[in-house]
Amino acid sequence: MAVAIVGLVTAGGFRLIGLSLRTLNDVRVEQELINEAQKLHLEFLTKEDMPDSGEKDGVKWKVEIDSVPVVNDLELTFRRLTVEYKDREMVLYLPETTEK
Repeated sequence: MAVAIVGLVTAGGFRLIGLSLRTLNDVRVEQELINEAQKLHLEFLTKEDMPDSGEKDGVKWKVEIDSVPVVNDLELTFRRLTVEYKDREMVLYLPETTEK
């Protein structure tokens, strides 16, 4: 009887270790996505010649212009930056620059 209990506890322990490793990997990939999205965000804010879509080092991005009505006939225009990395996706909203 004691051997069966020890076997069940050991099997449960291995399952917990497996789940923990998978969760740790998911968190690592999510953090990598956040880091890559932040890098792209800074590039879009500081460089004027960034392409609207592209791929670099496994990171894909796409920018779309969008707007939402605010009050009366005014609209708030922004750029939607979609970043993809390792089958994950993050959307960032960038202010739309106005030409002088």
